[in-house]
Amino acid sequence: MAKKLKKKKKILKKSKSKNKKKIIKKIKKNKKKKKKYVKRNNKKNFLKKKKKIYKKSKIKKSKKIKKKNKKKAKIKKIIVKEAGPSFFQKLKDKIFNYLYKLKIKFLIFIEKFKIKKNKQDLKKLSQLLKEEKKLIDKFYREKDQLRIKLIKDIKREERQKIYNLKDHLWKVSDRFSVIKERYKNYRQKIREQQLEELEIRRKSREEARIILEAEKAENALKQQLVERLERFSRNMKSIVFQINKRYITKKRSPLRFIDNITESGECLIKNDDAPTDKDYLILLYIEGENVKERLKNPICLDDKTDIGSPKNFKPKNIFEASDYIIDRLAIMFDKERKLKK
Repeated sequence: MAKKLKKKKKILKKSKSKNKKKIIKKIKKNKKKKKKYVKRNNKKNFLKKKKKIYKKSKIKKSKKIKKKNKKKAKIKKIIVKEAGPSFFQKLKDKIFNYLYKLKIKFLIFIEKFKIKKNKQDLKKLSQLLKEEKKLIDKFYREKDQLRIKLIKDIKREERQKIYNLKDHLWKVSDRFSVIKERYKNYRQKIREQQLEELEIRRKSREEARIILEAEKAENALKQQLVERLERFSRNMKSIVFQINKRYITKKRSPLRFIDNITESGECLIKNDDAPTDKDYLILLYIEGENVKERLKNPICLDDKTDIGSPKNFKPKNIFEASDYIIDRLAIMFDKERKLKK
């Protein structure tokens, strides 16, 4: 047991030693990296500091040099003031003054020369302007003279043309007189024709007026005839309506009333199944060829249910005619019932 424990302790020590070695290696590596990083940063900072120091030293040197130069200049001025100008300095000043005066004189001479030249140029220009004005005046005068000549020539030519046209116009006036006479004759003929046409139209208008009056009178008579027949036709219509409503059976065909008063002056009662209007039962009309004759004649009722002659009624006897129609229709219905039995 003791041996086993020793072995285990050895194994633990070995494992611990291995782990310690690994950790130490890692720590060493990290230290090396940190050293490298620190070295790099130190180099950069060192360079920056060097640059700053160099700039400051330069600025100090330049300031010192400027101060020295200023002191030297002041000393020179003081020495010059105390000693006075030298010979060479005086000579320089004299030469400079002499040259300056010469320059001024030369400039004055040049300006005077320019002024003289400008005056001469102005004189020449004034002379040229006067000559130009004279030439322009001459040109306009000649132009006006030419224009006047042209106007005179044009007037002469126009006068000659007018004289020539007058001769032509006299000839044309003679022709116009002939044309006027012909035109007057033509107008007279047209007027005569128009008067004839107006007379014909007046006659035709009178005839048309007479025809219209006759038509109006005939229409008035027709209206009177229609009004006379309408009194009877209303009763006939009401009789047919009442019979169809109350007395006709379902098996028998109903009665029908047809009003042709405005067209032919007739109205009739027939069976609804009758093929034509000629197969009527009772017909109401007025005899006569004209409207005037019909107004004079009495009203006729033609009854096909009976073989007898048609019966006449006066315009006042409306109720008698309606009673007659009812009686004839009642007799017809009785006969039909008896035949069925």
